[in-house]
Amino acid sequence: MKSSARGRPVAAWVGAAASVALLVRAAPARAQACCTTTGSSEIGVVGRCHQGLLMAQASYEEALGSFDERGSYRSLEGSAARDATLTLAGGVRPFGPALQLYGALPLRVQQRALAGIPEATRAGAGDATAGARLMALEDRMAGIRLDEPTSLIPFLEPVVAVRLPSGRAPADSRTPSQADVTGEGAYALLGGVSIVKFLTLDESLSVTATYGHRFAHRAGAAASGSRRYEPGAELDAKLAFFDVVDLHWSWTAFATGRWTAAAASDGRPVPASETRRIRVGIGGARYLTYPTWQLTASVAADPPVSGLSQGIPFAGASLALGLRRSFPY
Repeated sequence: MKSSARGRPVAAWVGAAASVALLVRAAPARAQACCTTTGSSEIGVVGRCHQGLLMAQASYEEALGSFDERGSYRSLEGSAARDATLTLAGGVRPFGPALQLYGALPLRVQQRALAGIPEATRAGAGDATAGARLMALEDRMAGIRLDEPTSLIPFLEPVVAVRLPSGRAPADSRTPSQADVTGEGAYALLGGVSIVKFLTLDESLSVTATYGHRFAHRAGAAASGSRRYEPGAELDAKLAFFDVVDLHWSWTAFATGRWTAAAASDGRPVPASETRRIRVGIGGARYLTYPTWQLTASVAADPPVSGLSQGIPFAGASLALGLRRSFPY
């Protein structure tokens, strides 16, 4: 652990006493590291040493600019877009530590005040997600030693999930500003992998990547002539660094990327429909009662740099606060 390294230099006898205390705390801190860095930062995903999880996360996002189809960034002038979301989620390991099932449902309130369009605020459910993860490899959580090849083995979990079109699709919008659009309107099948590697006893690196096939569907009212809409595939990735400070505190820094392929309508490509979104953020977690109740907080933002993202009409910053109730074995 690194408590003494982060403080000011102290007398030798204090350092020795602190070393003894840290050795005594090593076992519970190691358990905390396992719970914190093997999925517990993701919505609905159960921590490694827990049997189940219930959680609620409230988030607020405000648009500050946009990226056009060429990736040029422009600040919003005379317009506003604000989203508030309450996400309810949970997960369970029904047959032991190896397999977990999880799901999440976002409830959204969205405000749009766009130039030349009547302001509107609408609420509704977003697209629900349900998935499963299988523990294929397990890290020893002792850090990396070049003279010990087994220390390079990470936690590795294949992931499969489905996303349901429970939100209102763009084609079904009833407001000019599309403030009521809370979903994509398409079923999606997702597959990927989550990898977590402990670099030291209390620091780890996490990489998650998923590929999603979004199924074609009929879009538009039948009276006006519906069309076959193919939204195109998606790719999501996340890179995160975790640091367990002590038994109750941890923090993370992360970057996410999302790419979507060009869409098609009745077999014809939709111009400028590819998107790319890059975000960065930082977060922290605090066990109110270890190991059951945990409070989480994070901030994330779209860097306002032209060429970094593309085709994002509302880019800005977000704040999220979450409360998690875990159920240990």
